[in-house]
Order: sequence, then C-alpha cells, then structure tokens
Amino acid sequence: MTQQNTLLSEDAVYKKKLFYDNGSTFVEVNAKLITEYKPPSPSLKTHVNQTLASSAGLVQNGTSHYNATLTLLFYSKKEYADWLQFIGSQHKYYDEKGTVYVGIITGEPDIRTAEVQTKYIVTVGLSLVRKQDFEYRYKTKFIDIDSHWAREYINEMQQLGLIATHWTSDGEDVDYFRPDAPITRAETVTLLMRTYRHVDKLLRGY
Repeated sequence: MTQQNTLLSEDAVYKKKLFYDNGSTFVEVNAKLITEYKPPSPSLKTHVNQTLASSAGLVQNGTSHYNATLTLLFYSKKEYADWLQFIGSQHKYYDEKGTVYVGIITGEPDIRTAEVQTKYIVTVGLSLVRKQDFEYRYKTKFIDIDSHWAREYINEMQQLGLIATHWTSDGEDVDYFRPDAPITRAETVTLLMRTYRHVDKLLRGY
C-alpha cells in the first residue's frame, strides 16, 4: 500500500461534474461548475415524484429526493448552445462528496454574460434522486493483485475512493498496489481519515 498519497485531499478524489443524456450516452457538460459547495437539500417526496414522473420518468430510479442549484460558466456561445439543446433531458450529477444523483433541470435558467458577452454564466435548479446502486468512479486496475487473496477487498476499497488511484492531482494512474508491502504511519492516518469521511457521508445521507 506504499502508493497511498497523503497529499491528496478528498476534493482531489471527488470533483463536481454534471452530465446530460444525449440519447445514446451521458456527455459531460462543457462548463465549469462555479457554485460554492452545498449538498443537495432533501425535498418532499410527493412533489418531486410528480415533477420527475412528468418530465423524465425517474420515479423509483433512486432514493432520497433532493433539490440543488448549480452555476455553470460556459467559455463560449457554442459550448452553451451544445448543452442548451439537451437541457430538458435527464442529467447526472456527481457532488463533491462522491454521491451520484440523476434528475432534471427545473424552472427557467438564469443567464448572465461576462467579458463582452463572450462567456455565459448560467444558474439552474435541479430535481434529483440519489442513485440506489453504487456507481464505480474509478476504472484503474492494479496489475499486481490478480492472484492475491485480498484482490476483491482491494478493488472494493479503491472504488469507494478510500485507496489512492492517482499519484498526484494531475491524474497519473497508479498501476501497482504492492499488497504485501508494509503500511506507513502517514498512509494509516490518511486511510483512517478517508474512512471516517466516507462513514460520515453515509450517516448524513449524502
């Protein structure tokens, strides 16, 4: 476990992302999410069920109904137009805690321009449901654990974000887990803190 990077914060592992369904797959919205982080707030199930049922058919697709407000910065009119044509489609949102939501845009977007109308700042509301099934965030596979007895445990903890997947925040993949190497005190503290945050997230329903 010697690849554990103590310099990576939780924010380096989980980053806010918004995707839209273009009819065949989910495509990431080509904009920067500039909203100050606030977890999606719970909302009355009956009201949200009616909204989602009529707009996207998402009822029973997840648990815990939420509302969220996001502000997106588009760097060009084309980037904004590319997303605008799919604004009514189903969206998928990854929050900073690593929770996955699916839902729809609600209400009219608030649109502002910046820098001689070359950039667009768009604020939108979303009605969301939290996905029931765990969705893997990491595709990196360690190449030295295929025959190791702890392979399944290692993979599961990696998918939960408890084990570092990158050496640095530049996204360089970690290929070796080194399952039989000793753990350092720094790695122990990092793992315990990530575990604490993960359990706290589950208890709070995020």
